[in-house]
Amino acid sequence: MKGFHSVVSLFILLLWLPASSALSQENWNIMTEELPPYNFALDKQVHGISADILLQLMAKNNIAIDRGDIQLLPWPRAYIMVQNKPGSVLFSTARTPQREELFKWVGPITDLTIGLIALKKNNIQLQSPEDLKTYRIGTIRHGAPEQLILKLGVEEKHLDRIASPESNIKKLQAGRIDLFAFNVPSTRYLMIKLGINPDNYETVYTLRQADLYYAFHNDTDEQLIQALNTTLQELHQPDTSGKSSVERIVDNYLNVSVK
Repeated sequence: MKGFHSVVSLFILLLWLPASSALSQENWNIMTEELPPYNFALDKQVHGISADILLQLMAKNNIAIDRGDIQLLPWPRAYIMVQNKPGSVLFSTARTPQREELFKWVGPITDLTIGLIALKKNNIQLQSPEDLKTYRIGTIRHGAPEQLILKLGVEEKHLDRIASPESNIKKLQAGRIDLFAFNVPSTRYLMIKLGINPDNYETVYTLRQADLYYAFHNDTDEQLIQALNTTLQELHQPDTSGKSSVERIVDNYLNVSVK
């Protein structure tokens, strides 16, 4: 009977282990969408600023995941799944009042600016939304930046509405549009990929700013969420060289010289 009691005692002890220890052993369901430079597919795996930070974040908390564990899914499907399947994580997610109670949050990862981008040499000065009506603005049809511009009272006749950000960037370079409304870091990243020097361009008007987060299923252990947030704060802290781990990852994608 002594052996039996020892087994029972061990079983009870395992039940009382911290939930975060158990969570670190579960199969995570990690999801993202195509949103360069934060998250995007490259060689059949997910790369990007948010993906690279997540890998460091989980490794420092002894959670074994790699790029192959990250799924690239359509946003609507992933957004529903992260609310319904325990162990799910979705990024990069804007933290809004409407979403606050739906998830447990780790972040901010970094910020995202949606703005109007112009060639520096054109010296465009915008003081109010009314000034936008004197320019030709490139937009992505039905995209968030376009919706923000329309809410400012700008009519569709002032917009050059197409489906490709790369095409809009080329139009901006050629002078066929005056402004491009888009996610500013993504525009810089795409310019580098196209061999266009992003330093020749500037953001002349900010439409919206938002912090990006990792959204965890609401059942995720609170101690683990706190640990991940603490680790992320540490990754944001500069080391002896004056740069943080997060800054180095951002530099890897955005501060690349164009040959």
